[in-house]
Amino acid sequence: MKERLNELIEKKGLTATKFANMIEVNPSAISHLLKGRNKPGYDVLVNIAKVFPDISMDWLLTGKGSMSVSPSPANLSLPSVDSEKNKKEIKKETEESPVVTSPASPAVIPDEITAALPRTESGKTVKRIVLFFTDGSFEDYLKG
Repeated sequence: MKERLNELIEKKGLTATKFANMIEVNPSAISHLLKGRNKPGYDVLVNIAKVFPDISMDWLLTGKGSMSVSPSPANLSLPSVDSEKNKKEIKKETEESPVVTSPASPAVIPDEITAALPRTESGKTVKRIVLFFTDGSFEDYLKG
């Protein structure tokens, strides 16, 4: 992953510090990622996807496919959670639909999926599932 992050920063003509500021991450955290000491967490990946909708998340995560994707309408029109109207629309979507693709409002993991999830020997269970798609979009599910 560190090689792909370095390649992304270089392709965009950024410094590590500017990249960190753009994705709202502490520059020291980016330094650790670029040196391979740490791996990016969920929030870092989400911020990269928001700031760079033209970058394939499949490529970033796995190295497979092309770095660039043509921006889709879904990637360009993520709702702003700052707007009171959008908050109401997201709440309405959550109540009406079992699957919500907005990162601002994760859906509840359906019971049939929860029942099929593996249990660990320590008794731990899955709390959250995030599906990343090849077009750079994702769906976020939380255990209800």
